[in-house]
Amino acid sequence: MTDSLQWQQHHGPSLTSKDGIDVIDCQHCGFKHVIPLPSTAELQQFYREAFYSSEKSDYLNSASADQAWLNSIYNDRYDSFESLLQKQQRHILDVGCGPGFFLAAGAKRGWHVQGIEPSPQAAAFARNHGVEVNEGFFSAETVNKLAPQDVIHMSQVLEHLAEPTQALTLAHSKLKTGGLICISVPNDFNPLQQALVKADGYSDWWVSPKHHLNYFDYDSLETLLRNNGFEPIEREASFPLELFLLMGDNYIEDPDLGKAIHNKRKRLELTLAEAGFNHSKRALFQALAQAGLGRLAIVIARKN
Repeated sequence: MTDSLQWQQHHGPSLTSKDGIDVIDCQHCGFKHVIPLPSTAELQQFYREAFYSSEKSDYLNSASADQAWLNSIYNDRYDSFESLLQKQQRHILDVGCGPGFFLAAGAKRGWHVQGIEPSPQAAAFARNHGVEVNEGFFSAETVNKLAPQDVIHMSQVLEHLAEPTQALTLAHSKLKTGGLICISVPNDFNPLQQALVKADGYSDWWVSPKHHLNYFDYDSLETLLRNNGFEPIEREASFPLELFLLMGDNYIEDPDLGKAIHNKRKRLELTLAEAGFNHSKRALFQALAQAGLGRLAIVIARKN
């Protein structure tokens, strides 16, 4: 940490700097983010035109290899929603739904599913697979066209937004009373990452300031939710991939090793589920979340 920096109303100690962009622990917002923040027009152009063509050019095809594993994750989420809602509460909106895999899993369980997605490529892919998708950004204009929802799902969305508070305000307005919001974000600057930087000479590889504008952990995400009319009721982690780095497998510099490690992680999770111990896997990930660990921080909260 270095001296405090300020940009507009945002101020806080500088944590790191990359590509001429600073990341601060913002005292105004209550979470870490870049300064300066890009304009809405810049972000909309990137996510409408470039995200799936340049940043994730092979994602829509390669994700099929992960389908069984992804469906196990999606079913865990729906299990949580169904345990927290009445049987008739089965309307869900997925913000930034991408190719629609999460919504397709919900439709198989009898949910009424709908997505919002800015990328024409991803929206078309989802529609071709039978998922209802509104092409566009999560804004007052698009939200006003939608019916009230029982659940709003945002998977790895808030880290990309210049104004995450505005997104939560919109979500709050579109949820029915007692409805749920589920947020998953990268769990950044976590203890495992910081241990690798401090003791093992790693750089802060998780910082990607041109695309990840915000950097959350469980506590800052839950505080943001509370400040916007939600009460957190459940937190869960995804597998803490940094454990492999701590054990000497540097997948950051070796893409082939990264694929191998990803497959090991999938095998562990799927084997537990197939053997009838999915509840043990979830208990482990919930315990990791309470310790502030996990690659993703996943929080479910209820509208007050």
